[in-house]
Amino acid sequence: MASPSSPGTAPGPFRTKVEVAVLGGGFAGVYCGQRLARNLKKAGVAPHDAVIVSEQNYMVFQPMLAEVAGASIAPRHVINPIRRLCRGLRVLRGRVRHIDLEKREVHVDTGFFSAGMIIEWNHLVLALGAEIDLSRVPGMPEHAFVMQNVGDAMILRATLISRLEEANAEQRVEVRRRLLTVVVVGGGFSGVETAGEILDLLHEAAGEYRDVPREEIRVVLVHSRERILHTLDPDLGDYAARKLRRRGLEIRLEERVRACTSTRVYLQSGEVIETATVVSTVGNAPHSVIRGLCDASPVEHQGYRLVTDEFLRVKGVDSVWAAGDCAVVPLAGKPGQSCPATAQFATRQGHALARNLGATLSGRPLYPFQFQGLGELASIGHRSAVASLFGLKFSGFLAWFLWRSIYLSKLPGLDRKLRVMIDWSLDLFFPRDITLLNPRFTKLYRQVHLEPDDTLFNRGEPAFSLYVVQEGGIELHDAEGKVVRRIDEGEYFGERALVHGGGYLYDATATGPTELVSLSGEVVLPFFRSSSRFRRVLGRTTIQGSAEAEIESVKARLDPAVLRRPVRERMRSDVASLPSDASVGDAIALFREKRHSIYPIVSPDGTLDGALAREDLFDYLKRADVTLETPLAGIERFPLPVCPVDGEIDEAVEDMIRSGRQKCLVTDAAGRLVGILSVMDLLGDGGAA
Repeated sequence: MASPSSPGTAPGPFRTKVEVAVLGGGFAGVYCGQRLARNLKKAGVAPHDAVIVSEQNYMVFQPMLAEVAGASIAPRHVINPIRRLCRGLRVLRGRVRHIDLEKREVHVDTGFFSAGMIIEWNHLVLALGAEIDLSRVPGMPEHAFVMQNVGDAMILRATLISRLEEANAEQRVEVRRRLLTVVVVGGGFSGVETAGEILDLLHEAAGEYRDVPREEIRVVLVHSRERILHTLDPDLGDYAARKLRRRGLEIRLEERVRACTSTRVYLQSGEVIETATVVSTVGNAPHSVIRGLCDASPVEHQGYRLVTDEFLRVKGVDSVWAAGDCAVVPLAGKPGQSCPATAQFATRQGHALARNLGATLSGRPLYPFQFQGLGELASIGHRSAVASLFGLKFSGFLAWFLWRSIYLSKLPGLDRKLRVMIDWSLDLFFPRDITLLNPRFTKLYRQVHLEPDDTLFNRGEPAFSLYVVQEGGIELHDAEGKVVRRIDEGEYFGERALVHGGGYLYDATATGPTELVSLSGEVVLPFFRSSSRFRRVLGRTTIQGSAEAEIESVKARLDPAVLRRPVRERMRSDVASLPSDASVGDAIALFREKRHSIYPIVSPDGTLDGALAREDLFDYLKRADVTLETPLAGIERFPLPVCPVDGEIDEAVEDMIRSGRQKCLVTDAAGRLVGILSVMDLLGDGGAA
């Protein structure tokens, strides 16, 4: 178990130790887990002494994702709970953050509110697969749909039906055609199957829409090679292309996407395709965790795919095994070649790996991976497919029947098999379901309502939002319950923990009925990293709400006698200030005469009216409507803490550090400006310890 957390820090992750840790919930990881329990028992190890870690609590049967996107089968029928598939093993839903081979530890993030976990292992199985990286094509990450998970297929299906609905109500021909055009990038198995299903769905559903001309429907397949399905026999690839073209699919061979926008796809040949829907089935990239492992450890890899021996052991490190898309496994009988990254190989690698783990633990000889592949199949839609099995070639309806029969037999779970059989049977007699079901996803921003004394977050909880107060107020409390900061209407907070990590430093409670806007870190952090201007704005406040340790660190550099003195003894009275009715020209004149970074603003009666930063005035001058006569009232005041003239320096220093400032404005009991106090002046005025 983790040690108790210290004040102002997130709780430490919990620790657990296992004999075998399997990372990854895909084919390789799950099928390894399926066989692992039995093999561990044979070796005298309890199955619960092994854990499988997956980002989702289910395994996706990816060969059927295209049919989910095409509304042929229901999404839940292609997923299986990992806990039911890997009975006996411990199952942990979480994201692997870091692998330390030297310490034999895996760090797992298990959610927003949980502390996470550190898994200590004796044997480690890496089956994390690959990730999607579309960044090499400008515009692709923002505008392309992918086909990696069941959620991707659901979103694509909903989008296609939504495009039909929009096109049905659109009178402008050019816009309607754009809505009815789909570009699929990649002519491998996933791309061809997805394009075929999209073509079937759009053509079949178009009959339900009176104002959707079927002849305006376009599905374009863009492939960089000389033929589609290039790993199959050329005759089968050519057959698939002929059948798809006959049904209306446009195929662009030896072509690449140069860029894409929300309305266009730009090809390297110069062709521009007007479209509102782009689907990418390419862009596989090494898993980021595997990449970090390869950079930090002496493991052998090829393009950040782990090189294994014939027993699936990772070369260059002990007790680490790998399988699936993240591994380079030798292909039996073909020296110098590795196994292709397909489901049939990943499945059997998982089985072989579990067997070898059991053999290792019981001291028996290991078994080399001998599987060479049974063949390849691809459905091209419209009850047609192509297949190469045991050296024999099949095409058309027979190949389609084989495709369905083989994949149905491989689909885990008897209940899932029956459900898919029912879906397929109904598909023979009834049209596809075109109900537009838009899954509700977490909004990037949301409204938050709090009642008086409601808690928004507690110290140590992870930060994932930036908050803005619309109405009401929020107080931040330290470990002793002391109010360290109050956030009023129009102010924002939470940026420090979001940017720097480590959890919230304080408890946040509502002072009354409060309305907040919560902006997700998924939006804030990319802006923070990409925009220097945005970074500068947030940078002014990310150091606010400093922890007690930081306050004590600064106070330790000051003479205790200085801290006990009143502010009036150390403040500077000769403050360069601006009247509240001053103009931009007045401010510029003062800036030239007295060069400071911050200038207090005072009302005619001498009361403090905020402060103006030199940098903010410069930004204000960039506006076209600003002249030298423009009043300063339009410039947002710079937030500086205000200290009472009779207060102690100790309290003033704490207020400055908590607000992220090194100066405070000093006022008398009537709120009139009487001076300014600076931490740097205290440090340099004989007060340093």
